[in-house]
Amino acid sequence: MTSYVEAVSGLRPKMRRAIIMLQDIIMVLIAVALSLVLSQSKLSFDAFSYGGLACWAVIVLIAHLLFRYCGLYNTVWRFASTPDFFNILKGCGILTVVLYLSSLAFRSFQPVTGLNERQFIVFFLVSFTIISAPRLYYRFLRDGASWRILGRRNGGGDARIKQALFIGRLSEVDVIIRFTRTAQPTEYAIAGIMAIEGGAPLGTQIQGVPVVAARPRLVEVLEEYARGTENIDLLIFGNGAEREIEEYSELVRVARHSGIAVVQFSGFSELGQGGKLVLDAVEMETILRRSTVPPDIERIGAFVSGLSRDMPPCEAARYANAAAAISVTRHGGSSAPTDAETQEFLARRVQAAIAQDRERQATT
Repeated sequence: MTSYVEAVSGLRPKMRRAIIMLQDIIMVLIAVALSLVLSQSKLSFDAFSYGGLACWAVIVLIAHLLFRYCGLYNTVWRFASTPDFFNILKGCGILTVVLYLSSLAFRSFQPVTGLNERQFIVFFLVSFTIISAPRLYYRFLRDGASWRILGRRNGGGDARIKQALFIGRLSEVDVIIRFTRTAQPTEYAIAGIMAIEGGAPLGTQIQGVPVVAARPRLVEVLEEYARGTENIDLLIFGNGAEREIEEYSELVRVARHSGIAVVQFSGFSELGQGGKLVLDAVEMETILRRSTVPPDIERIGAFVSGLSRDMPPCEAARYANAAAAISVTRHGGSSAPTDAETQEFLARRVQAAIAQDRERQATT
């Protein structure tokens, strides 16, 4: 089953579109035959005569044009998505109406027995079912385990458990899934894995959770999940994903636009108590791939210290700047200067400024 999913997902877009078109044409012909058999219709002409074969050719041509008109092949990368099924429903409905009206027009000058409204109703139901069936089968093989996980909440599970997609390396997802299941209380449930490795096998399950996407289709699959389900609450990036995924900012944008919270895994805590994931909110610096500007603790502390000793704000600011200037010349956690060192630094600066001013006056 995994090979089937990989084969479909790995096809080039043009080849994939051609195969889907051929599949739909065959399914339409099967739907015509089944609708006649199921409705026990006996046509007044031979289905394999020249006239019958011409009729099937016209039906195939009309079906193909209508399916293209309904947009069934415009977004082949969203194969088996919710919009895909809607386009099938629309296409089959229009096709049924067009064929019915065409039969009425043909029978107005050429009587044909064995055709009535019942055959066309059966045709609509059968065509929609068998055209959708291969797509539904592909969708089930790809993320059927995710449906079961997502269905637990709707089936009476704890509604407070957040359903999540994980984007990262397969080497770390096994540990993450284990810790999400052993944590008490349970806060997250991984519903699907989006692997950043390019050759990750789709459909492979890790502790019952399927690999639903791999590069370079991460953004496409996330958009499909965001539009096709309302049960995804959280998008979890693996450690260091912002440096390994070129589409990192686009993935964050798609998730946030769809109301999905975005966090990043940074480690574990409370390992002796069942384990808990440490998830950090994704900040703008992470999205832009630049380091966060650290706060100047020494300067802030010196400024507050000066104010607490009734210094005027300008003098307290000079005092803070002096303390910061000294601290940058030192290493370690005890780089903050003492008050005596700061006052000595300021005195030297004042003396240097006075000497410089005297030299300037002497030259003028």
